[in-house]
Amino acid sequence: MSYRTIFRAGLFNDRVLIVTGAGSGIGRCTAHELAALGAVVALVGRKVEKLIRVADEITAAGGRSSVHVCDIRDEPAVRQTVSDVLAAAHESPRAARAGGAGRAAGRQVPRR
Repeated sequence: MSYRTIFRAGLFNDRVLIVTGAGSGIGRCTAHELAALGAVVALVGRKVEKLIRVADEITAAGGRSSVHVCDIRDEPAVRQTVSDVLAAAHESPRAARAGGAGRAAGRQVPRR
């Protein structure tokens, strides 16, 4: 994946990183840069359509991500989202790196 950055290539290889507000703006740009640096990006936001669009962009550029619908103002939902991201990465690192399905606050979001 070609991306102009000041950071060294592979800086975040295979690390799972959570980005909130990933559906647009600075969150979207941050997600793209982290994916370009090798991270598996857990895309978190309120609007599933926007998150899926960003996930598709990252996949098309050769990156890896998962989608998690969550309002960060809802503390129980945040706790569940973080738990889901950690469980997926811990239980099956290869599946987490490949994307798979995101789950947050009881909502299952299939990956394309």
